[in-house]
Amino acid sequence: MHRIILIGLRATGKSSVGRELVRLCGGTFLDLDDAVSQAAGASSAHEAFVSLGEPAFRTLEARALADALRSPSISVIALGGGTPMAPGAEATLRTARADGWRIVLLNATDEVLAERIRRSPGTRPSLTGALPDQEVAQIRTRRWSTYESLAETVVDTGARNPSEIAQGIVSAIG
Repeated sequence: MHRIILIGLRATGKSSVGRELVRLCGGTFLDLDDAVSQAAGASSAHEAFVSLGEPAFRTLEARALADALRSPSISVIALGGGTPMAPGAEATLRTARADGWRIVLLNATDEVLAERIRRSPGTRPSLTGALPDQEVAQIRTRRWSTYESLAETVVDTGARNPSEIAQGIVSAIG
């Protein structure tokens, strides 16, 4: 059974694709945003982010990632978009990859991501206060090189449904 970590900007489909990967391959799925929300006693990752502030949220996020990677029952993890930027998370992810975890970067164009964010404002509130088009471009600029350096493969999620994407990932990683 593969152990897969999905990374990428928000709205790339990490959670939906993660659930499909588990449906196809078996195992257990963890949405890291849910783990962080639960650890913070919040109803959502956004609520936890607002109530804790970014530094404390990122520390909690890095701890949740380390805990998830130690769990023998978890086979697919969908990270929050900012997880790789949390203190120590990049090194943790590099170690996970060396230990056999497959890191897959999900991607879509800025236009597709901005439209997905606009369609679900309650579940995907602004991170920067900018309009979705500007925000996606700003965040991509800050995070993309880290994402690319961690991932062994990049998968486009713009024009396919989660099931097709998951099937493509399984084919790509063997």
